This record gives sequence, C-alpha cells and structure tokens, in this order.
Amino acid sequence: MTITAKIHVERMMHRNSIAVTGESAASYALIKLIPSGLGAPKAMGLNLALVLDVSGSMYEEDGTGISRLKRIQDAAAAAISKLKPDDTLCIVAFAHNALVLLPPTPLSEQDKINEVISKVDMYDVDPGGTTMNEGMRLALDEVEKLAAPGRLSQVVVLTDGETSGETECRQLAQRAHEKKIHLTLMGVGLDWKASLIKDLAKLSEGKWYYIDVNQASEAERIFVEEFENLAATAFLNVEMHLRPMKDIKIKRVRQVVPEIKELPTTEPEERHLVASLGTLQKDQSTRYVLDLSLPKRADGKYVIAQLEVTYDLGADTRETTGAIPLEMTYTAAGHGYINAEVARHIDEVQIFELNNNLQIAIAKDNKEEVQRVAEQIEKKGEIMGPRAAKKTMLARQVLTELNAGGRVSKKTQLALEDSARMAEEMPVGS
Repeated sequence: MTITAKIHVERMMHRNSIAVTGESAASYALIKLIPSGLGAPKAMGLNLALVLDVSGSMYEEDGTGISRLKRIQDAAAAAISKLKPDDTLCIVAFAHNALVLLPPTPLSEQDKINEVISKVDMYDVDPGGTTMNEGMRLALDEVEKLAAPGRLSQVVVLTDGETSGETECRQLAQRAHEKKIHLTLMGVGLDWKASLIKDLAKLSEGKWYYIDVNQASEAERIFVEEFENLAATAFLNVEMHLRPMKDIKIKRVRQVVPEIKELPTTEPEERHLVASLGTLQKDQSTRYVLDLSLPKRADGKYVIAQLEVTYDLGADTRETTGAIPLEMTYTAAGHGYINAEVARHIDEVQIFELNNNLQIAIAKDNKEEVQRVAEQIEKKGEIMGPRAAKKTMLARQVLTELNAGGRVSKKTQLALEDSARMAEEMPVGS
C-alpha cells in the first residue's frame, strides 16, 4: 500500500540549463514544501506561555489615549480566540520581579483566562525594572511540565524596554532550543534591545516582531497573526537533508517564504547537510533557496544532490518524504532561460542582504556607506516594482533623514529591517 506523503516537495532551478566555462559556476535552486491535501494531519495541540512586560513604561500612552499595556491586553484577548479548547495557556508577568499569574489552563476555561488578562496590572509585580530573564525562566518551567509528543510547546515574550540578565536570557533561549520549545519575541516601541531580541529568536529557532506604538491596531494584528500560525501548526522538528554529489557545493540555505532568514546547517557526515526548518503549518507552503556552486561537466542531465525532508506528526516515528533528486542540465551552448519565480525570490534575498549591510553601516555611523547602500536598495526596489514599494519607500526615508539631520532614526531602522525580512509583498501562490 502506498502511503501519501504529508509534505509535498517541489523543486526548480534558477536556469533550465547551465554553461560552466570556468572551474565552477554559481547557481540557485528553489525548494517548495507544500502540505499535502491528502492525509494532511490535524493541527497539533498547543502548550503556550504568554510572558508580558508590566514595567512602568508599559503605562505610557504614546499619544493614543490608551496605555501600551491596555493595547496588549486587548490584543491578547482577541488573539486567544484563535486557539483550540484543548490548547493550554500560561500567563507570566515580569518587571522588577516575575510572577506566574495563571498556571497552564485549558482554553476551554476562557472566562478564567480573560479575567487574568484583564487584571494583569493588579498583581504583586513591582513595576520598577525589567527582568525578562526571570519571566522567561518561569514560563519555561511551566511549559516543560506539559511538554509531550504531538504538542507544540511555545513561549511568547513581549517587552518594551531593555532588560537586565541578558546572559541568562541567552542561556534560556538555548535551553528552549534543546527542549524543542520555540520562542516568539515581540518588541513594542523603540526602547527594547533589537540585537538581543533577534539573538534569542535565532538561538531558539523562533521569531521576532516589531510593534509600532504609533499604529493603534498593530499589536492586535501581530498577536492574532502569531496565534493563528501557532494554532495551525501540524509538523514538528522539520529538517531538510541535502546530500550533494561529488564536487557540488551547497554554500547556503535560506528560507524565503513566509520570512527571509538564513538557516544554519550541520554536517553529521561527509556530503550530508542538515538544515533545521522548525515547525510548519498544515495549510501554508514554505520556500527555501539553496546557493550552489556547480563544477564543470560534459553536456547532459545530472543529479546534483538528493533532497529529503523529515518531520514529526506527533507519533513516535519520524516521517520522511523519501529521497528526491535535484537535477541540472549542462549545455556548452550557453545558459538556458531564467525561471522568473526563482528570480523573484533571489531579488528579495538581495534586498535583504543590502538591508543587513545598511544596518551595519548605520551602527558604525558610516554616513557615506549608509548613503551608498540606501541608494542601492532604492534602485533595486524600483526595478522590482510594486512588490518592493514599502522597501523602496523606507530606503528613501533613510536618505531623507540622513540628508536632513545626519542620522537615521531608530524607528526607521526597525521598520526597514522588519520590512526587508518579510516576503508578503510578493505574490506567492501555492
């Protein structure tokens, strides 16, 4: 009996054929992972902890007439309606100290959960400080109690300021990674330490978000989006195994949809690379670009690598797509035509890389380099057209601020980086 694969794999090369005139040539492959409609699993049960900053700065209203904390309370209340009755939620508050306000509780007890959220500022948490590390530690302790096969363990942390205990925060993110607990970090406003938040997301294979305090609906949009994603998770511990043939080099693996990020790889044995893809949803495809170096070959069609995706569905055994060949056609007559879909993703990656260069130049206060790279982003964005409109607008904002006052505001830096890693402007289909 044939078992239907739960994840369907599509692959395509940047060009339909390649001519290698020197020793080697660069190329790209696009890998699409699409949940199979046949036999697709139901969403995993969710074991979630929500860790909220209740320090004094969370009571600022930012000219909106509603405190940051009240906006977060409203956003959380709206978002939990996306979860399933048998999912569990724990709530931790932190400021100068940290406290478990709600131990893990089934979502079926919605009234109890909503009451705790509405009174999150009335508990015995001293608002005079920010100890995110203590909040993270309590949350991990609670989540670990209910960790089980077939359940997704997740900690969502929200802060609006810099924290003490950064070293422990990193240690806790590493602990989360080892225990297969994912972190989502949300930074509100401009005073949180972006480098720390991004490090914690990377260490735990999680995500980070920037919440603009001047956009009243932003907190709710981000909370709802994240909780919807969590509620739809169906594949855990997904890994991409790549086994290149002799003289083929896989230089880099990047996710390009739904978010652009470089994926670290390990090499458990020679010519066997493994990229950890984290969790995947039951109804959303993801995409990855491989950077390749291909050697010279005689004309013909060659298998350049074997690709395999393995994952958990909550049972004791690992599922696999089986080995799938990645092929390339060589022709000395010249390069073949470019695949437009692959090219669009490479455009996005290039803007993402330029943005990283821009962030480095801003951090070093190298105004000439900031000017040069921002102009590159603007030009690249103009070529890409409407799908890069926001990126182009933000690059122009950088140039305007630089020419007006000699400095780029933190707000613009965060918005620029947030936009660069997202691929939502690109029509992706399935």
